[in-house]
Amino acid sequence: MRVASIIINRPAKQLHKPLSYLLPEKFGDVKAGTRVLVPLGGSREEGILIGYEELLEKPNFTLRSIIDILDSDPWFTSEMMDTAKQISKYFLCSFGDALRLFTVHKTLKSYDAPKEEWLVVTAEFNIDQVSPKKRKQRELATYLIEVGGAPKSLLRAKGFSYMVIKQIGEEKGIHIEKRFKDTKTAFTELLSGEESIPLTDAQMTVYEPIKKTIDLEQHETFLLHGVTGSGKTQLYLKAAARCIGKGKTAIILVPEIILTDQIVRRFVSTFGDEVVVFHSKLTISERNNNWERIRRKDSHIIIGARSAVFAPAEDIGLIVLDEEHDTSYKQEDMIRYNAKNVALWRGKAHNCAVLLGSATPSITSYYKASEGEYKLLELPNRIFDQPMPCVQIVDMKEEMIRGNYSVFSDAMMELIQCTLADGNQMIILLNRRGYSTFVMCRDCGETIMCPHCEVAMVYHQAGEELRCHYCEHHEPIPTICPNCHSKRIKFFGSGTQKVEEELRRHFKSARIARLDQDVTKHKDVGEEILQDFRNHKYDILLGTQMVSKGHDFKDVTAVGILTADSVLNIPVYSASERAFDLLTQTSGRAGRGDKSGTVVIQTYNPLNYAIIKSKAHDYLGFYNEEIENRRALGYPPFREMIYMVVRHVKEDMAEKIAQKIVDELEQHFQSQPIDFNGPYEAGIKKIRDMYRLSIMIRGEDLDAVKDYIYNSWIFTQEGLLIDVDPI
Repeated sequence: MRVASIIINRPAKQLHKPLSYLLPEKFGDVKAGTRVLVPLGGSREEGILIGYEELLEKPNFTLRSIIDILDSDPWFTSEMMDTAKQISKYFLCSFGDALRLFTVHKTLKSYDAPKEEWLVVTAEFNIDQVSPKKRKQRELATYLIEVGGAPKSLLRAKGFSYMVIKQIGEEKGIHIEKRFKDTKTAFTELLSGEESIPLTDAQMTVYEPIKKTIDLEQHETFLLHGVTGSGKTQLYLKAAARCIGKGKTAIILVPEIILTDQIVRRFVSTFGDEVVVFHSKLTISERNNNWERIRRKDSHIIIGARSAVFAPAEDIGLIVLDEEHDTSYKQEDMIRYNAKNVALWRGKAHNCAVLLGSATPSITSYYKASEGEYKLLELPNRIFDQPMPCVQIVDMKEEMIRGNYSVFSDAMMELIQCTLADGNQMIILLNRRGYSTFVMCRDCGETIMCPHCEVAMVYHQAGEELRCHYCEHHEPIPTICPNCHSKRIKFFGSGTQKVEEELRRHFKSARIARLDQDVTKHKDVGEEILQDFRNHKYDILLGTQMVSKGHDFKDVTAVGILTADSVLNIPVYSASERAFDLLTQTSGRAGRGDKSGTVVIQTYNPLNYAIIKSKAHDYLGFYNEEIENRRALGYPPFREMIYMVVRHVKEDMAEKIAQKIVDELEQHFQSQPIDFNGPYEAGIKKIRDMYRLSIMIRGEDLDAVKDYIYNSWIFTQEGLLIDVDPI
């Protein structure tokens, strides 16, 4: 018997290494990548066969046998398994967890995509078989001859009864077969069959090297730096058309589907059924079916958020990351991978072009382009040379000196009034949801904290409650202070709900829509709001960073940013980069039509270089200053980072475990130029009743550290979070 290496398909770090099982001869030749059923302890588990072992000597224990084979064909290709192994080793997750990223659900037993019955016409069928008296039957038969075949569900929708369908299905030359159901996107009604994708001279210059790489089927990573409104989407469309013309598959990644429906609409309008869209709103069966459409090569363009990079395509010819700088490409829970890394690995494995596009490329990506690792392509001007919006910076400290304590500066109020008077639209950004950011007693200063997390509760007007944004604990608003029993409870700070209330109070005739996490948790509401805003059913769109990226509204002439400092003050090394990205991207929503744009940015820190450079739309100026700061301080791209968080319900145990990890790593790597900082208290000391201690590791090359952690007890330590390349 052959000995197979099996990865158990269960999210447990203790099972991250392959187990050995005998493969009975009755199963014949089973290829790597196939799912199998194996015994484990007293239960049966699903496993993935990743290869075979050669036993040089008989083991001193009895190997158990594989019970059954679950796939007729392997689910995982060799490239998928190789990429999963890279993810496992690089991001320090189990091999099984990495393999599961290439699946629809954590177990594959639900993978049978839904099928439906089709009536298909064969050459034997003759319309004269159906009596002219049977008008409805002849009508159906004529339709089937015209289209060649159709699912029963469509025929029912067209008004044919079950009886008529049954009778025609029994006619000679009508074959009934089961086919996979098509999953319709939300934008199917947009299909236009557009064939030509015209490019400007500037776009064509940028497109030529991408086209050459696609034609030669070579691997090359391009960084497309194009200002907002420069027509990057047109290039994506042209490159995708070239790719599928070569019989290859294109993967188009966007930060979040709800925020970037513009690009989805453009692709569906251009390519129709060639497009498969993946997003969180799809049901499991719809995701199953879309996965099957790709595996069967029924569709050749895949659009989705970060998880779409794992699509089971065997012939990838192009991978695009739109808004490549966006932190949404990094998964911050469970398996902490970065879709950008995976795209680059898959692109290299498939010998295809990888196109990273952004108006504000990540500092690391631009550095790699400047060093020649990526090929830099630039679109410095908007389409048809439309001007960039005019940006005004307002110092909110001066507003307070003048006695204005409102959330709106005088300049902001004037911009809103002028925009409404001219019949134009406006986007207002406040990167803070809720009504008030914290609730405090005026007498003793006590802040109402979450009982499970060391964070202040946020007041939400909807439901009249306090809510924790980390564990979602909620409770009624207290009438007296829990500390001093005073009744002088006051709300401080402003969230999107409060600002919406203020806008309605000042501008009673304005039609206002709010877009934040509290709104979009209800299915399809976010998409409806964006579509209604596009159709000018609203005058003002207020929201968190959901309003900042990917949108192209031709009637938006004004943008207001209420608190530029909210991102700037985040305690991470990339805070300035995040602030510059957010301000520049949000400002770029203004003036994309035939009218000029105006932006007002409110801040308490007007001299910060990120704010100054964003006002001038000066990416290169910001990059030059930021890269020197990182060089001096030893941050990426000059040094690599691994961030760990030790969590435990007992604070002293968290300290003991964290110190043990640091002591062992320092001892093992004492002769190498690697810094081990910590353990120190995490930014939030306690979340969900778990105490948290941080460890930061920095060095020019951390491969050896990763390898040591992966093969030591540290990897399986319960409650340990490992974040490679934190951002």
